[in-house]
Amino acid sequence: LDVSNKPGVLARTATVISDEGANIENVEVEDRDGLYTSLLYQITVHDRNHLATIMRRLRKLPHVMTIQRS
Repeated sequence: LDVSNKPGVLARTATVISDEGANIENVEVEDRDGLYTSLLYQITVHDRNHLATIMRRLRKLPHVMTIQRS
């Protein structure tokens, strides 16, 4: 996830993932330029549809700029 570097963004994104029933295995935070931050989540999901649902919800958050899976 590329997000705005704002207070509470990490908590809000983690809450969405948790609320959808996924388990967060690991998270890495990489500061990019002071304005934006990359949040690299490793999560356990049930299937591709479950992942798609989580990604849709994350895209709706106001400070999420981009999201991609790897």
